[in-house]
Amino acid sequence: MGRFLVRVTIAHPADPTRLAEVDLLAGTRATLSWVPREIVERLGVPRLLRRPFLLADGRTIERETTGTVVKLEGNEAGVTVVVAEPGDGHFLGATTLGMLGFAVDPVNQRLVPQTLLAM
Repeated sequence: MGRFLVRVTIAHPADPTRLAEVDLLAGTRATLSWVPREIVERLGVPRLLRRPFLLADGRTIERETTGTVVKLEGNEAGVTVVVAEPGDGHFLGATTLGMLGFAVDPVNQRLVPQTLLAM
């Protein structure tokens, strides 16, 4: 219960014609979205910082990050994503979900619109 795939479009931030569709596991445990390296390389997006990430088993790993545009159900946002290495999971992270205006409904395994807050 609570895990399901969501198809999103990932696009180059400076050239929206360079895009790819990818299925990502929806959830709120990952802060950033994790996109397969082959997608990032195919789009040719420049890399940003290499950052540490805490895994569920307590280990810390480092991965490259990059800036992309993520599109989902008519919404789009410029977001930082993790360049996932072979063997890594592919996730639609909490930051991306929030920026796109969605929350996860784990019981019904779907995304639900969420109003962004300005407080």
